[in-house]
Amino acid sequence: MGFLCSRDLQYLQLMFAELPKPFSVIAKVAPTTSLRRSLYNSSAHFQREKYVFDVVLPMFERFQQARGLRTAKSFAHYPSVIVSECCEGFEYILQRDLMAHGYRNFPRTEPLAYEDVLLVLTHLAQFHAISFAMQQQAPDAYAQIVSELQETIFVPPLHSSFVDFLQRKVDYAIETLQRNPAAGDGAVAERLCRFRDEYGQAMVDCVQNRDDTVICHGDCWISNILYRPMPAQRNGTDDGHNNNNNNNNNNNNNGFNNHQHSHNHHHHHHSQNAKELKFLDWQVARCATPAIDLSYFIFCCTDSELRERLPELLRKYHSALVRRMDELGTVNARELFPFERLQMHMKKYARFGFGMALMTLHSTCCVEKDLPNVSAALETTELVDIDELAKDMLYNPAYIKRMSGVCRDMVRFGYL
Repeated sequence: MGFLCSRDLQYLQLMFAELPKPFSVIAKVAPTTSLRRSLYNSSAHFQREKYVFDVVLPMFERFQQARGLRTAKSFAHYPSVIVSECCEGFEYILQRDLMAHGYRNFPRTEPLAYEDVLLVLTHLAQFHAISFAMQQQAPDAYAQIVSELQETIFVPPLHSSFVDFLQRKVDYAIETLQRNPAAGDGAVAERLCRFRDEYGQAMVDCVQNRDDTVICHGDCWISNILYRPMPAQRNGTDDGHNNNNNNNNNNNNNGFNNHQHSHNHHHHHHSQNAKELKFLDWQVARCATPAIDLSYFIFCCTDSELRERLPELLRKYHSALVRRMDELGTVNARELFPFERLQMHMKKYARFGFGMALMTLHSTCCVEKDLPNVSAALETTELVDIDELAKDMLYNPAYIKRMSGVCRDMVRFGYL
């Protein structure tokens, strides 16, 4: 902590003085070795997360408030940050520990159940709706936020070693079809071979699209979503660990016209297994089509059986999106981003989610203890082939089943 300036220390002392004891925090700290820092683009990603917590999410909160959306309904599903620093080589983010408040991870190796998938998609819809509403009602403020959200990962020209890495992932996927054969796999494998050559450029194209864009979470998969069961009687107020409201209470001075829309607020009776969600890790938040978040989440966190209901889930996502755009005072919300446009975006850009599944599914299907220690390897050698470390994971039956299913579904839905 010796690196903190005196102002930060005073701030921390004040913060801790006011906090109930005991108090639990999570510290996210950037890697220090130059190889790991460059591999993970640490500096840019910590700056991005700091920017999202310091600027984007508070601005979104103020906008929702100015539009008369009750706190209980507004999108505030993220941890609150206590203090963050982004000096080169010394980046950290200190946030409240949600686990201490009953939040937990979904089991990472299990595909999510239908009601949980629907819950996540509904939350994403409510988050994306803010971007659409702001573009119509506060275009200058929105443009200002977005100007700082340049892409940090799929930036052309892609390094040749990265392209090789991506192409090997397609080879592994083709192998899963051979290990878990089904009718029609010939056509699927053929399509995968074509994608192999397009993979890197396809990812670049997906994130560069500028039609119908929103601010996306960018890294929406199972390990970045926490949940807790919702108490039977909930009055809609969060219990203090998301008070990102330091600057949100002065509605008259927040840069937005104060339209108080009157909405009928119904009190919903929550089902037995109702859950509250929080989204973690905003380090690759980006301005892109909603299909980026949707396809990433769907192809990395569900299985083929659940995706039988994908058309219905997309329709429910879209209904939630339009409903929230309406609540935020958007004019002609349904015409602004019609369902047909969402379908078209999925056809063109769901390959992004496929690309992320190719890169991550082998580790998602593994229990934590079986994951190779990439960090340790990177500390000891500069020439390690990280892929080699992951080889064993490729023979995991859970991975073979999930990955082959993703490949077939991409072709079946016409996304590949």
